[in-house]
Amino acid sequence: MDAHRVDSLASALAAAGSRRGLLGGLLLGTVGLVGWADTHEAAAKSCKKIKDKKKRKKCLQRAQGTAAQLPAGDPPSPALACGAGGPCRVFLSSTLHGGNLGGLRGADAICQGLAEDAHLPGTYKAWLSDSTSSPDSRFVPSTGPYQLVTGTTIAGNFTDLTDGTLTAPINVTETGGGIGASTGTWTHTLIDGTPGGFGNVNCGNWTIGVATGGAGNVGVATSNDPDWTGAGLNFCNVPNHLYCFEQS
Repeated sequence: MDAHRVDSLASALAAAGSRRGLLGGLLLGTVGLVGWADTHEAAAKSCKKIKDKKKRKKCLQRAQGTAAQLPAGDPPSPALACGAGGPCRVFLSSTLHGGNLGGLRGADAICQGLAEDAHLPGTYKAWLSDSTSSPDSRFVPSTGPYQLVTGTTIAGNFTDLTDGTLTAPINVTETGGGIGASTGTWTHTLIDGTPGGFGNVNCGNWTIGVATGGAGNVGVATSNDPDWTGAGLNFCNVPNHLYCFEQS
């Protein structure tokens, strides 16, 4: 390889950041993706064959400059997903609903629809219990943190979530906005994630939405003490929020 061709190769390598695609075609061909370090070593060896000292020095400097641009270490590991140790999103529904939610399935569908409208990935369920089922039995317990859509952590994992207090209240909606004047949230869920609450009422397993139909247990969305899930009760015709938790 003559000096002119070696200089051209070293120059091309020095401009690797902006001409990586070109080098892929000129140097790698159909062999596949060869390590940048191997390419640098080959260029340096070629430089040493140049008889003219000035040209040889210039070529080596260019090849050395290319080495400084090489990526260091292994590429970062992909982020873990919710359900696999990664963070799970949590939000307060921006919409308000009476006690007739269509049961737990209807409440879950509300959460899922709001998440999809806000372009949030994943599967969502409401923090809500009826007389037989609850987050303790129907949630995928996360080993990773639960976080608001703004990134604020409310609990380190499912065990932390169900110990009675949160590190921050669930007071952010699916779009990252505030909750407005209403803070009541349907729950019928104790701090440990099991069914229950003050008066032990759930609007007929969340199928009744009239005042004469009774009441349902609620939490307070601005609270991070046990009141977040068990503050008291509201009549079934009173609109309240839902807590929505990503499962996977």
